[in-house]
Amino acid sequence: MSNKKRLHPVAMLLSFAKHVKEAALPLIIFVFVGSGDGYSWWHFLAIGGLLAFTIGNGIFSWLFYTYHIENKELRIHQGFIFRKKRYIPRERIQSIDFSQGIIQRVFGLVKVQIETAGGGGEPEVVMSALRRSDADLLKDELYERRKSIEEHTEEESVTRSLQYKLTWRQLLIAASTSGGIGVILSFVAAIGSQIDNIIPDEFYMSVSERVMNATLPFILAGAAFLLLLSWFFAVLGTVLKYGGFVLSRVEDDLIINRGILEKRQLTIPVHRIQAIRVVEGLLRQPFGYSVVYVESGGGGGEDEQFSTVMFPLIKRRNLKGFLQEVLPEVSIHEDCRALPVKARSRYMVRFSLPVLIPIGLISFFVPYGYFSVLLLPVACLIGYLHYRDAGWGWKQGVALLQFRQIGRTRIYVARKRIQAMEMQTTFFQKYRGLTTFQVSILSSFAGKQFRVRDIEQINGESLLNLYSYSSNNINELNKKE
Repeated sequence: MSNKKRLHPVAMLLSFAKHVKEAALPLIIFVFVGSGDGYSWWHFLAIGGLLAFTIGNGIFSWLFYTYHIENKELRIHQGFIFRKKRYIPRERIQSIDFSQGIIQRVFGLVKVQIETAGGGGEPEVVMSALRRSDADLLKDELYERRKSIEEHTEEESVTRSLQYKLTWRQLLIAASTSGGIGVILSFVAAIGSQIDNIIPDEFYMSVSERVMNATLPFILAGAAFLLLLSWFFAVLGTVLKYGGFVLSRVEDDLIINRGILEKRQLTIPVHRIQAIRVVEGLLRQPFGYSVVYVESGGGGGEDEQFSTVMFPLIKRRNLKGFLQEVLPEVSIHEDCRALPVKARSRYMVRFSLPVLIPIGLISFFVPYGYFSVLLLPVACLIGYLHYRDAGWGWKQGVALLQFRQIGRTRIYVARKRIQAMEMQTTFFQKYRGLTTFQVSILSSFAGKQFRVRDIEQINGESLLNLYSYSSNNINELNKKE
């Protein structure tokens, strides 16, 4: 692929649609609000100029956008006013993502997103429209794969033997327990905070008075309806996102296909996977379900914490066998050691202290506010759960860190993937012989750190020695315990 190539001409249409979408809100305000006493010639001139600029920008952007591979680099030239050249070495590429929106599906094209380490959570390269054959060729060239037809046939047979499909039952369970309702409620709250600028004052005052005069059951019913509606949209969003989910292991790549409206195909080279993250959400943990993520230099968005969902729902008892088959390169183990008893009080105090100030304020200013003291045992219970679920382990060169954020999280990191290990010890931790142990890995968003608080300091030092190839080993670690 040394010759310069262009995107498919449909890229011009996609560019036009993108700019129209971005300009939709200002255009609506301009047309319906900025008209004042009526339209004049300059209104039409401004709209026509904006339309001509958008169309011209799409045409020239397509015309001056070329890509090719030279000296093991993806080279992109773009821009007709300000010329821009980007050279991306093959070694930096972490993942190549194919997706198909409605327009791409109509024309049989794919959108290609190439992600690199340290990309800040955004793809390094986005090619909006490529023929499927060109996209496959680009991926093979960047991954240095040139297979014969026979090898390709053999690959397909391997693909079939290592496919994991998400069933509709699993999809519905994953959707109904995804916890995405919080995102929907945040969106509704954001809309609600701006809606008073749009609706008439009379209507706003009328609704406010009705709510203020409503009975408690009516308010509770309204809140329940809002929660139910948010939950429905959260379920619908998850179904559309993960519908048709298929995970395949093809030689040294993980290939993930998913999506109903927008079909996506993500290819992750196994040797670029930095860690495996297993999360048991609050709603899933009682039923033994978890979601498996892979941490790599690319993939995923903010909603996935810049990770890639490897499989959206799997029983915990099946997890080890699943990972041994799909990723035998990472030795998953269950050797997780609990924190010492002396760390328990620190966790409970850590979660109790932040609620003391709100309890004091509520008790002082709000009638019957002293009932807020009931928050204290709740905070202690949350602290205890965090203590109970925290732990660490090291076996066969794989570090295991377990902790709780909202859900219970397990991180498996092979020694060669660890970018840095460190201990952080506060004055009070030093007094109790405890420390905070942290592991850093490479990711798309300036690296990631995972930590477990209040492990024995002597264990933290032994883990550091294991990482630094000192004379200590895991047997010595066991003896010290």
